[in-house]
Amino acid sequence: MKKNLFTFFLLSTLHSTLLFSNTHLLFFSGNKKISSRELYDALELYKPYPFEFYANGPAIELENIELTLHALENYYKSKGFHHADISYISDEKSVTLQINEDEPIIVKSVTYIAGIDVSKKIPFKEGDIFDADKFIQSKKDIKILYANSSFCNAKLNAKAWIDIEQNSAYLTYEVLQNEKCYFGNIEIKPAKSIDSDIIKSLICMEEGALFSSKKIDESYRNLYGYEAISKVVIETNVREGNKVDIVLSVSENEKPMRFKAGVGVSSDEGAMFMLGLKHRNFLDNLKTIGIETRVTQIKQTLKTNFDMPLLEKNTVGIEVGYENEDFVTFKESRVFSELYFSQKRVPHTFAQSLIFDNSKTYESDDALLIPEYSLFLISPKLDWSYDTRDNVLDPTRGYFINSHIMGSLKSDISDATYYKFRVNGGYVTTVEDYIVALRGRFGTLNVQDGFIPPSYRFFAGGMHSNRAYGYRKLGPTDNKNDLMGSDSILEATAEIRFNIYGNLRGVIFSDNTYLGNESMPISDNGYYTLGVGLRYKTPIGPIAIDIGFDTQDPTKQYAIHFHIGELF
Repeated sequence: MKKNLFTFFLLSTLHSTLLFSNTHLLFFSGNKKISSRELYDALELYKPYPFEFYANGPAIELENIELTLHALENYYKSKGFHHADISYISDEKSVTLQINEDEPIIVKSVTYIAGIDVSKKIPFKEGDIFDADKFIQSKKDIKILYANSSFCNAKLNAKAWIDIEQNSAYLTYEVLQNEKCYFGNIEIKPAKSIDSDIIKSLICMEEGALFSSKKIDESYRNLYGYEAISKVVIETNVREGNKVDIVLSVSENEKPMRFKAGVGVSSDEGAMFMLGLKHRNFLDNLKTIGIETRVTQIKQTLKTNFDMPLLEKNTVGIEVGYENEDFVTFKESRVFSELYFSQKRVPHTFAQSLIFDNSKTYESDDALLIPEYSLFLISPKLDWSYDTRDNVLDPTRGYFINSHIMGSLKSDISDATYYKFRVNGGYVTTVEDYIVALRGRFGTLNVQDGFIPPSYRFFAGGMHSNRAYGYRKLGPTDNKNDLMGSDSILEATAEIRFNIYGNLRGVIFSDNTYLGNESMPISDNGYYTLGVGLRYKTPIGPIAIDIGFDTQDPTKQYAIHFHIGELF
C-alpha cells in the first residue's frame, strides 16, 4: 500500500526535477509516534547510519515540497493519524518538515465471527493505534488460514469503521466458511522424459483428500527440489462447490548438464574453491549423477554420487569419495562410500544407509592419546528429520529436529564395536517485531571394543557451535594443550533477531556448551558465550557476521564468524 501511495511522488522526485533546481537536506521535527527513519523510508529516501560518515544525508528538491507534504499526510492517515498537520520551513541548504501528529485513531473494539480461531491473524486489540496496512494484511492472512484448513470457498467480510471526530475505529471480521473442500481429479501433464507416476509420487495432493493450499505449496517445493524440472504450474478449478480439480504441468530443463564452480571464504574453513559437473536427468525420470571437488584450507574432498527417485516419494542412491582433513592436533584421510534409501513424507524425512569408511590418522601431536591408525568400519546408520520452518535459510517461524544413530560390531571386516547418537533441534517464532530462535544439540559416543577414527569424537567451537571460539577450538586438551575431542556434548543457543533498517538487521545471541568424556557431558565443564551480529538480506539468504565473547574472559577469548544464511 505504501508503494502505491508514493509511486507518483517518487517518480516526480527522482526523474522529473529541474536540471538546475536546488537540492535541500531533509529533516523532521515534532514527530513522536512515527520515527524519522520510518518517514525517510516512507519517502524511499535513505538515511545513513552514524558509521556511514562518508554518505550524504537524504535530500529533496524544493520544487517538490508540496508533493512531499501530500505524500506524508497520506502516509500518516494510513498509520491512523488522520489529523496530522505538516508544514515546512527552509533555508539555503535544508528543509525541515514540522509535524503535528495530533491524536491518532484508536481501536475501540475488535469482533469476529468465524468457525475457526482467527484471533492470531488479527494484529489489533483495544487501545491500539489503527493501521490500514495491518488491516489489509490481516484479511489476507485469514483467507490463507482458511485455505490451509480445507475451506476453499470461505467468504470474508471485514470492515473498519473510522470515526474521525471521536478518533475511534471499530473492526469486524465475519467469515462464512461454507463446507470443507476436497481434492478432486488430479491431472498430470508430465515432461517428455519424466513419467507422470514419478511426478505424482512427489506431490502432496491426493484425490479425495482434504484440500489445503499448504499442500499445493509443499508440492511446488518438492518438485522444484529437482534440478531437472525448470517450471511447475499447478492450476485449480473448484466444481460442485467443494471439489478442487488439479491440473499440474511440468517442464524439464532443456540443458540437463550443469557445470558449477565457485570460490568463497568462511570463518570455519577459510578460503574455499569448488568445482563440479552434474547430469540432472541422467537416463530420464529425474535420476542424477555427478562429480564434485571442494577444497578449503582445512579440508579437501572429491566425491561422486548417483541418485534415483522411486515411486511413493522414495529415493535410492550411492556416494563414493575421498577426504583429507586437518583437525589441528592430527590429520585424517579417508576413502568412503555410502549406500542409502530414503523416504520423504513432508514434514518427515527418513533415511537408512550403510557406510563403508577406510580412514588413516597421521601427523598426530600426541601418538598416545591419538594413535596413528589405519581403520576400516562398516556402520549401519538411521536418520530422521522433521522440519516445519517456513524458510530454511531465513526462517521466521517453525521448528525442526534432525537426528541420527550409527554404529558397528567388531569383526573381521570392522575394527570397532561402537555407537554414536546425535540430535539437533530448534524452534523459531515471531514476537511483535522480533524473531526469537532457540536451538539445542546433544551427542554421545560409546566405544566398547576396538578403535574408531578420532574424527568421530565431538569437537566444539565455530559458527555452528560456540561462537566465542574458532572452528573446533573448544574443549578438553592434553598436557601439550592439544585438543582431543569429547565423547559427549550438549549445546544450547538463544537468539533474538530484529530489523535495523531496510535489508539490514541485527541479532543478539547466547551460546552455551557442555562437554564430557562419559556418555553424558559434565555440567561443571561449561562454556558460556554472549554476542552480537549483523545480517544483510540477499536473494540467496542473509549475509551474516557474528562476534562472540566468552563471559568468563571476554577481552581475551572471542571470535568473529561470517556465513550466508541463518544458522538455524
